[in-house]
Amino acid sequence: MSDDGSDRSVRSVGSVIPDPGPRARYTARPFPAYRYVPGVHPHPTRDPRGHSYEPNPTLHRHAAWQPEQWRTLEAWLFGVDLFNAHYFWEAHEAWEGLWAAMPRDSEPALLLQGLIQIAAALLKVHIGTLAGVQILSVEGLDKLAHVAEQTPRMLGLDLQDVMASLRAYFAPADRGVLPELNAAPLIRLAESSLER
Repeated sequence: MSDDGSDRSVRSVGSVIPDPGPRARYTARPFPAYRYVPGVHPHPTRDPRGHSYEPNPTLHRHAAWQPEQWRTLEAWLFGVDLFNAHYFWEAHEAWEGLWAAMPRDSEPALLLQGLIQIAAALLKVHIGTLAGVQILSVEGLDKLAHVAEQTPRMLGLDLQDVMASLRAYFAPADRGVLPELNAAPLIRLAESSLER
């Protein structure tokens, strides 16, 4: 319960994730036709009406990669574009292939898994599921913190800055209040060629 006596652990949401407005992009790849919300839209890959449906899908495995190559990793950059434009399920899908191509206990895999969990937490913000927000945001931030203990920067991210903005954003969930979706922080990648 909030101070005014209302229950804010679940709120009704529209069927569509709101468009956050124009954002700087890292790729020119077009966005999908809609932002997938489970239970509202056709499943993107399993439903013939889905925005990424393939009638005879083939397993797409990402080739081996190194974190220093982040500026040329289309899946990474497109995932950032999707995340920043509130395509949270789609960002997770874009990053999952990169994650699967890495050893599970590696820092790049943990970083990607943490960001995938953060994207899932943001989808839970939209759906209005406080428990999902709380669990996924904590798990995601824990993984990012583990990576940040080893290296301050990876995949063009300043991990301390990313974690600080995400912790501030998800702080209301610790008090039982869902954060506002439109206040979700952006992922900003390094401009300098000296940064990893």
